[in-house]
Amino acid sequence: MYLDDGGDEQIKILDHASGTVLSSFGRPGHQVGAFTHAHTLAVDSKGNVYVAETDWGRRVQKFKPVK
Repeated sequence: MYLDDGGDEQIKILDHASGTVLSSFGRPGHQVGAFTHAHTLAVDSKGNVYVAETDWGRRVQKFKPVK
């Protein structure tokens, strides 16, 4: 399960059953892979994660899973 944590501008990957954080990515900022007001996320059938930013972010970033 993916969770947008606005407190530290990271996307957390959680174990659905326990809620344990398995991994995370992102950091505050305007660079690629960083977030400014990350607000909405979606995952497609291929496992790509899309993160939309509001306010000063004003963009959508796509992240592909690493195999």
